[in-house]
Amino acid sequence: MKGRRPSLRRRLGVVSAAAVAVAVIGVSVAAWLLLRDQLSNVVNERLDRQVVFAVKIDSAGMRSTVQSGGPDTPLYQTVFPDGSSLTPVGQASIPISAADRQVARRQLYDTTEDVKINGTSYRVLTRWIRTKQTGPNGHAVQIAIDLSEMNGTLASFGLVLALTGGVGIAAAGVLSYWLTRAGLRPVDRVVAAAEHVASTQDLSAAVAVGHRDPNEVTRVAESMNAMLTALGASRDAQRQLVEDASHELATPLTSLRTNIDLLLRAENHPERQLESADKQRLLQDVQAQMHELDHLIEEVVELARDPRSGEEVEEIDLAEVVRSAMTRAKARTPQVNFTLTETPAIVRGQANALERAVLNLLDNAAKWGPPGLPVEVLVRQWGASAEVKVADRGPGIAEDDLERVFERFHRTKEARQMPGSGLGLAIVRQVVQGHGGRAWMSRRDGGGIEAWIQLPQVGPATSAL
Repeated sequence: MKGRRPSLRRRLGVVSAAAVAVAVIGVSVAAWLLLRDQLSNVVNERLDRQVVFAVKIDSAGMRSTVQSGGPDTPLYQTVFPDGSSLTPVGQASIPISAADRQVARRQLYDTTEDVKINGTSYRVLTRWIRTKQTGPNGHAVQIAIDLSEMNGTLASFGLVLALTGGVGIAAAGVLSYWLTRAGLRPVDRVVAAAEHVASTQDLSAAVAVGHRDPNEVTRVAESMNAMLTALGASRDAQRQLVEDASHELATPLTSLRTNIDLLLRAENHPERQLESADKQRLLQDVQAQMHELDHLIEEVVELARDPRSGEEVEEIDLAEVVRSAMTRAKARTPQVNFTLTETPAIVRGQANALERAVLNLLDNAAKWGPPGLPVEVLVRQWGASAEVKVADRGPGIAEDDLERVFERFHRTKEARQMPGSGLGLAIVRQVVQGHGGRAWMSRRDGGGIEAWIQLPQVGPATSAL
């Protein structure tokens, strides 16, 4: 079983506390090092000032007794070129290193190092001198200063830094946790809303957006609300499609069932045999109803299909799509004359889907156009768009129905007397809108209808024809 992932609140709290800890530790170390350097410089300056007293004691042959005044009293010692030394009576000897002997032999001018004398830390300055008493070769004098006070100060300062830093880091951790908790409260609302939708399937539950919420949280909430609205609209559309399809399927199914029942009853009761002509008419009705059902189911499936899935999107010439659709329309209705005026118009889209949309317009025009008058088709470039127009000289459509004819299963009063499902134009609009375009109808001067498809064109805009 997978372990529970740490929450974002905890992660942000840990990261914030860690960042504060790094900053506090960095500042504390820098402050401690700075104080150490300053105190070390003070000790070095004090050693330089003690050289004069060391020379006086050396001139007296280190025979004067040095009174111990505690940690503040320096220690003195003479180092000769041969490595021997002379220390005042009653004073502890200062350790002599190889570097100190080099100073005594005038190979180095001076040297400074920290040493231990009877368990106590000292800093020792060894410097070469030459006086009347030393002779021309000179020798070295040593001054040692107790470092206990400096080390104690550094230790106390380090302890203070550690305590204050620890308290500061702990306080920063608590503060960052509460600030993170307060800052993520709007995110919790989004999470709660998402969990509510997941558990109840209630797509109408919107995420509340506060006027003080951060911009990022507001954008997430607004995006989620837009997604929920789109999902709700999609679910409502699917539900409406199922309801409408059930209603539309009921009529042909009822008629089909009635005709089949009559045929079966006649077969089961020889005394009620149907006339040959009646039987033939019933069979023709059954065949027509089967074709109607097949066409209706095909269009319902087409309408329910996701326009973004399936066929690949590519650059296509809309004129070629229209020519292909016209070939299929002529095969379906050879008695109708179709005329085409075309200009190459390149669009990005799915060729089969666009051909289906154009074919639906051609079928609609062929159904309503009067015999002997052609269905006029135009493909052109118009500004930054590519347009298709299918025009007929049929009875036309009432002004109130020009927009409603694109609704699912909507049929005008005249169309109810004709075969059809009322889905053809709905498929046209769905396909065109899926390609970023629009479809509409307008009344034609002199009678009839002009059906339009407009799509974004690929390439430079062209002036209207």
